[in-house]
This record gives sequence, structure tokens and C-alpha cells, in this order.
Amino acid sequence: MKIEKTKNYSWKKGSTAKGCQMCVQGRKLVLFVTGLCSRPCYYCPLADTKKDLDVICANEWKLKNEDDTDAIIQEAKLTGAKGAGITGGDPLVKLERTIKYIKLLKKKFGKKFHIHLYTMPELITENALMKLHKAGLDEIRLHPDLENKKHWWKIELAKKFKWDVGVEIPSVPGMEKETVRLINYFKDDIDFLNLNELEISDRNAYELIKRGFAPKNKVSYGVKGSQEMALSLMKRYAKDKCRIHYCTTTLKDRVQLASRIKLRAKNVKKPFDEMTKEGMLIRTAAYLPELMPGFGYRKKLEEVKKERFVKQFETIKKYLMKKYNIPAKMISIDKNKPRILTSKKFGQKIKKEDDLKVAVVKEYPTWDQTEIDVKFL
Repeated sequence: MKIEKTKNYSWKKGSTAKGCQMCVQGRKLVLFVTGLCSRPCYYCPLADTKKDLDVICANEWKLKNEDDTDAIIQEAKLTGAKGAGITGGDPLVKLERTIKYIKLLKKKFGKKFHIHLYTMPELITENALMKLHKAGLDEIRLHPDLENKKHWWKIELAKKFKWDVGVEIPSVPGMEKETVRLINYFKDDIDFLNLNELEISDRNAYELIKRGFAPKNKVSYGVKGSQEMALSLMKRYAKDKCRIHYCTTTLKDRVQLASRIKLRAKNVKKPFDEMTKEGMLIRTAAYLPELMPGFGYRKKLEEVKKERFVKQFETIKKYLMKKYNIPAKMISIDKNKPRILTSKKFGQKIKKEDDLKVAVVKEYPTWDQTEIDVKFL
């Protein structure tokens, strides 16, 4: 099979896995079921807010608890998801939770809602796989230990079921010999192989730098030498039947995440919002002085009783609508980050109110609404 560079900043040999095809379109809900894991990997890029913690997130939306399933469904709808990628940590650490969510999504969106799952072989048992298959899992991706063959044989268990089976590993510079050994072991038993560009994050930077790794340039999260090794491996197996996809950090940020963000922006955009070509939202926000963007803002949002502020804003909203003749569709209360949202036109009027701090805000359309720019009027 021919090695081709894709339009999505990646390389492939043969067709990519169905889960990957949907990811690049932004059509996959990323369902993070737990930060707990069955194996410590020094290159794990998970943030401190997730690593080794039992937290659950639907994309950027952190669930209140395991039973907060409405958030999962709502996030899937808001992003126009046609499938989900279940990840962690290791989802098998919380097997029953994982099964519960697969069943939930299949029941709500139908059998065609494609679900793939990432896991380590360590916790794989035939009984666990049987439960996952029965729940409706379509594709399973194993992340074997490059240096320890102990659990590699469990690929035999995964192949007993009717689903797509793949192996997904990072391309670690300096470990070509170990990677070749792994590929040779798995290549005839899997439907696809994914090689990921090794990624530097705030969480794993110390461990990677300690081992001599460095970013490939000043603006990339990718590790120097990772891409060269991945392409070398693809050439090595060019005549082999195994389908291979090399996924770059650029694909994840500029294609996968960007596509999903644009889809969500179209669904959450209010009549008064402006949407940029990247999917960012520009809106005017009115804050109470004690809960406005600034130092420690995110921490405050986590600690305060939001209901109290929302109640205040309900009164303020009625007052502003009457005083400035603001139509109902041009003003709303943001309950997640207690504030009032409106248009630039009405923002210029309500900035006269002494008890409010008004700003033009540019932010992500995601659940956490991360601010890119805040300009107070």
C-alpha cells in the first residue's frame, strides 16, 4: 500500500480506522471516563486536573458525578457528534461505568453511533471484553507496553469478538528497536496500527526533558525526532498488509479539535454573538465586581455558590430589559459563569450601571468557555 500524506497533517498507509475518520471531522465526543490508570507511562500528557484522579468529562464538560448522564447527552448533541471515543486513564479501571455509558449512547443515538475505546492490555479479560462487546462497542484500541511483553498475548482475546481491533502507540525516538518488535508481534492480528507523535505537555515535560527529549520547534508540542521515526517505520512496513496511520499533534489541535469547536459554536451561538471563522464567540458580558475575570477567577468559579449569583442576575436582567428596552432574545443569563450576556450595542448602554463591570469577551464555545481576550468597557 502507498504511503500518502493526508490533507489533515498526517500520513497513512491504507485507509484509516473509522474512529479516526470521524475524529478529523470533529464528529466524535471525547468521553473521559476516569483519570485512574492500570499502568504509569512517563510520557502520559494528561493534565494534573485529570491524571490519577477519578474525574469524568464529556469533552471539556466536567460531570458532577457518575450519574450526571444528561451532560453527556447534551454535549454530544451540542457538538453534532456521530460517535464517541472513550478514553482515560484506562476505562477498564471503571469497567461498569464504561459499559453504562456505551449503553446510554447507543440507546439514545442508535446502533450507528460509532464508539471506540482506548485501553491497556493489563486489565483485559475475556469476560470484560464480552461485556464491552455486548454493550455495543464498535472498535477497541490497545496501548501495549513497549518494553514489557507480559500482556501482549491478550490480543488473542480481543480478536474473539466482532469489532475492529487496533494498536495505538506513541512514536518514541530512540525506541525504534522496541517498536519494531511490538509491530512484528501484532501486525497480523490487528485491523490497523496508529502511531502518535510524542507530545510534550505541562504534566510530562519534566520526565521527557530528563530523558533527553525536546520540542521539534518553538511552537509545537511535538517531540523532535518522533515524526521521522514514525515515517521510517511506515516505510519499513510499506509492503505489509497492515494499515498504518501516523497522527500528528497538529492534526489533533488544528483539525480534530478545531472542527469540533466550530460545530459546537454553531449550536450554542446566541442571536447577539459574533462567531469568528475559527469558531470563537465574541459577546458582551456584564459581571458583578466580586465575580469578574481576573486573578484567581477560575478558582472562584469552582468555590462560589453559583445559584446565589444567578438569582441576583435574574433581578438585574429584568431591570436592564425594562430600562434599556432590550428584547428577550438579545440578553441572557449564563448560569455556568454567573454573568449577563448581550450584544455590543446594549453593552455600551449597560456599562453606565455602577454595580456592573461590562466587557467585550472573546472565548471558546466549549463548556468551560475559556477566555482568549477580555476588554472592559
